[in-house]
Amino acid sequence: MSRLEEPAAPIEPEADASDAAWQAYTAASLAHERQYGGPGRILGIWLVVAGLVGLYAACELTLDKLSYWQQIAQGQTPTLSCSINAVVNCGNVINTPQASIFGNLPNPLIGIAAWPVVAALGVLLLSGVRLRSWHWLALQVGVLGAIVMVTWLQFETTFRINALCPWCMVTWAVTIPTFWAVTGRNLRRFAYGNPIAKLVYDVVPVWIVLHVAIVFGVIQAHFGSRLWS
Repeated sequence: MSRLEEPAAPIEPEADASDAAWQAYTAASLAHERQYGGPGRILGIWLVVAGLVGLYAACELTLDKLSYWQQIAQGQTPTLSCSINAVVNCGNVINTPQASIFGNLPNPLIGIAAWPVVAALGVLLLSGVRLRSWHWLALQVGVLGAIVMVTWLQFETTFRINALCPWCMVTWAVTIPTFWAVTGRNLRRFAYGNPIAKLVYDVVPVWIVLHVAIVFGVIQAHFGSRLWS
């Protein structure tokens, strides 16, 4: 069947329909999504993009950290390409305790390990591979951990370190939409019809915009004109 002959998506049953009807609808919706694209294909594309962008940012931050240490070892004052002004300056962040949450393991190495997995899952989705429930649950645990870590780092870098790392902010920019996109997909799959879950999966873009706006608003309110000077 060609794309022009694509059948309509399954019709959502009434709210008081039986569990069997809701299960059949969910299965039919997922089958339609896999075969004809839609939200699943969009999510797959995003996971590939986010994985590649996140990996690039993690690699750049790792190289900057190596350069920082090398310059320190040579007795030089570190000068990094990611230092833009007094506030947006990774040199003020890169060697703090917050930059290595797990002991001596630099945070970007976590990204180097994790983001390729995200991109690979996106490739599998675009290839039509059906991921098992445990894949999605594992990804949910991963993005939940990522958003908790990112939120903590946003607080620390804004209010305690008083500086912003550009490559860290790139990571934030892909982590936030990834969290909401995966969470929305999983709520749609595992809690379809739940009124609280619907508040998320029906308006995922709204949550993404709201989350980003809050983060940017807090940063702007804290740093003011120094952010752009």
